[in-house]
Amino acid sequence: MTNRIRYHHLDKLIRTATGKLLPTRVLMGGIVLNVFTGELERADVALCDERIAYVGDMKKGGLQLPDSRRIIDVTDKVLVPGYIEPHAHPFQLYHPVTLAAEVLGRGTTTLINDNLFFFTLLDPDEWSRLLEALDRLPVKMLWWARLDAQAHLDEDFRFLFGDDRVSGELKRPSVVQAGELTDWMPLLEGEENRTRWVGEARRRGIRVEGHAPGASSRTLSRLAAAGVTGDHESISAEEVLDRLRLGYMTTLRHSSLRPDLPELIKGLLQWNGEIPWHRLMLTTDGPTPPYLRKGFVDYVLRTAMEAGCPPVRAYQMVTLNPACYYRLDEHLGAIAPGRIADINILSSLEEPVPERVVADGEPVAERKSLLRSFPGVDWAGYPTLNRRWKGWVRPEHLEKLPGGTEGKIPILRLLNPVITKLEWKEPPEGTRSSLPLGEGDLLVALADREGKWITKSLVRGFGRDIDGLVSTYNGSDDLLLVGRNPEAMARAANRALEQGGGIIWEQNGEEVYNLPLPLAGKTSLLSLSELIPRTEEFLRRMKEHDHPFHDPIYTFLFLSSTHLPQARLTAEGLMHIKEKKVLIPAERLK
Repeated sequence: MTNRIRYHHLDKLIRTATGKLLPTRVLMGGIVLNVFTGELERADVALCDERIAYVGDMKKGGLQLPDSRRIIDVTDKVLVPGYIEPHAHPFQLYHPVTLAAEVLGRGTTTLINDNLFFFTLLDPDEWSRLLEALDRLPVKMLWWARLDAQAHLDEDFRFLFGDDRVSGELKRPSVVQAGELTDWMPLLEGEENRTRWVGEARRRGIRVEGHAPGASSRTLSRLAAAGVTGDHESISAEEVLDRLRLGYMTTLRHSSLRPDLPELIKGLLQWNGEIPWHRLMLTTDGPTPPYLRKGFVDYVLRTAMEAGCPPVRAYQMVTLNPACYYRLDEHLGAIAPGRIADINILSSLEEPVPERVVADGEPVAERKSLLRSFPGVDWAGYPTLNRRWKGWVRPEHLEKLPGGTEGKIPILRLLNPVITKLEWKEPPEGTRSSLPLGEGDLLVALADREGKWITKSLVRGFGRDIDGLVSTYNGSDDLLLVGRNPEAMARAANRALEQGGGIIWEQNGEEVYNLPLPLAGKTSLLSLSELIPRTEEFLRRMKEHDHPFHDPIYTFLFLSSTHLPQARLTAEGLMHIKEKKVLIPAERLK
């Protein structure tokens, strides 16, 4: 864990707890949720700097009150620990600072984060420097160490997941988890690096998270034997129980992509057995910005309780349970002596949005508004995150339709925002250069950011009558193009290149949408109060063009991500995922 979480003045804490020093702050008269027993207890909470020195009646504890300016009256308010998000992806168009600034006022005081975005873009020294900057935020930042890229890497970038880099990441004090393992077959096949890394994680007491949607109990059992300790991919109560029976810590998800929580809670409540609530956690699983209008962990808490989850169990799933699982419970996850003073002050147990938030012993937010300026990061100091790409897209790159076996044209049919089904279509008579091929068909292409190659297919089920839509936010850090008009697609792509990244849409000869993403082509520098309405505008435009699903931003991310069925766009070409076979090679442009 970070030095910040581990460090405290033990002597000063002892003297405060024994009444020899005045508390630095006292929360008086509240009703404290004891997450260990599930009891609600009327108690005062005495603090020593960032730690809790005492919970109970101040007089019975032999403690004196500090100056009245250091006393917070919480009479009849409910006090619960700060919320822990155990599975955060802090780069879904936002970045860690803007996400933390948004969720702190809603009670989330700890994020356990995916490192993938920064790990693949920064060298180890730059990443260390950024971690130090992020560690100064009032929201605590802990991290995963990814063992695979989630996208097919060409030869130039496979070094990113070399042994030295991954082993070094597992040694970082802020890393509490290896994974999530989106490409877990090499582990079951005994691949040397994957096996060594998981073994190293286990020796260091680091958790190993799987990513096994739809996996059978047999596969889950094999992964557990191979060292996997948790999974968040259940989409039914029976899948939750499969994981629990095998000893997994099982995370229930309610995300912008998979809003599964009501069904999971209701299914568990209908089960005849005793629900092992202590083996369950809750996650938002990297929601895209529009979701955050409703909230974050607080929204998941509300959703769980509305589905019938007992309130105390819901709060345990976002406080004590993740703290225990990640071996942080001596520091986080409870309002108890010795723990860090991350405390949410609620009007009632049924209202998870806090009236006030205390983090590290200091009031930091009131009624969702921050009480002090939020620390930032000088993103200009990380040159690889501010690059300008060298490629240039021309209409002729997009005019020729892709052809596969026997000249047939591939179609990626979207079954939901992220799952594709591969189909084939006969080419039209005469010419192969007109777009699109039939009603509802659009061209989709992944173009190299350096202008070296392009991979193409048709896509069906994405929308209708889109001239040119381009996103540098995708799973492979290249250009993703969708549309029916090669000129519009090329103009939108080149505009994205010129401005250093973005989501850009040209329709009827006009640029109708432009969300700049200057941080590595994936991340906006806007605050979430600005970014949420900008992305909601994009969703509205997509609906106007008959996009059938609820999260097209995730579709951008996963069209080139090679851990989901059935076919994906990669640097090598159109790839069949299960067979790991290139069906149509990428066209070389240089």
